[in-house]
Amino acid sequence: MRPRNPGWGSWRSPLAGVLGLWLAAGLLAACGAATATGRPPATATSIEAPTATGIVTATATAPPRSTATSTATATSTPRPASDGTTGCQIGTGLRQETVSALLAYEGPPGLVMAASAQLAEDHFDQFEGWIRVLGAPSLEALEQKAQRAQERGLAYEALAYGLETTATTPEEEWQEMVDATAQARAIADRYGKLLLMGPGFRLMSQNEELYPAMATLADIWMLQTQRLQLSPPGPEYRAEVERIVALIEAGNPGISVWAQITLPPDRAPDAEEWLAYRAAIADLVDGTYLGIYTWRTEDEAGLVAAMDEILAGACAVP
Repeated sequence: MRPRNPGWGSWRSPLAGVLGLWLAAGLLAACGAATATGRPPATATSIEAPTATGIVTATATAPPRSTATSTATATSTPRPASDGTTGCQIGTGLRQETVSALLAYEGPPGLVMAASAQLAEDHFDQFEGWIRVLGAPSLEALEQKAQRAQERGLAYEALAYGLETTATTPEEEWQEMVDATAQARAIADRYGKLLLMGPGFRLMSQNEELYPAMATLADIWMLQTQRLQLSPPGPEYRAEVERIVALIEAGNPGISVWAQITLPPDRAPDAEEWLAYRAAIADLVDGTYLGIYTWRTEDEAGLVAAMDEILAGACAVP
């Protein structure tokens, strides 16, 4: 994992090493040759943050509000390979079907995302030490969930904004993506949380010049790779992920980049294939996120079994 972003304070732990992100939990939805030196400091807010040993108070600083874009070229910052006990972050969406599998997981804490506020209220306290994320596909929903969480004293670390060209995201938000990201940043700042951005891959593929400006405003970026999974887990898949990570890092060298890898809906759940995709890019990103969109069409037991195998294979503790 690359050098720590100063804006994360002591928040980033040595964890094991993301919206078709919208959401595996239910809503289904890179290029200057820079080194990772982090963002310039800005207004600091104190938040609860996970470390390898539990929750501590960390200072999260909001990134600068730059709207600059970059046309330079670069390669992404390499991350060291995992030794199975450190540097191995893995995440997935929180559902009633996944709670038991995640709680049984014995590897280092990772990231868990909830699209439902009620689900977060019911289970987030069981995931102390994880990066707990509340997700929403619109600015209005993001504000509502953050406000509800504050009123109910819910402990979590980040707000995720899943910008998509779907009915759940107002058209003006995906037509003015940098402005919408800045508004999401303001919401996260208002509630003292990190901002995770997980825009749709097709939307970003049509607006690649916006990656740097949007990344400047975020703390974590969830790169949806499911469309790239049309290629097998090999050099072509890796090269495209590396190119996009470099675009993201051009705007924010200190950002934490995660890659969502799905269990594709056009075939049976294949943990071995998922792990092969992960192995192809694990050194390019800070974490990998298991996206599952087939809870309504696949056998639940088969999906949970695939998840168990992935958790064991990705971040097993000897």
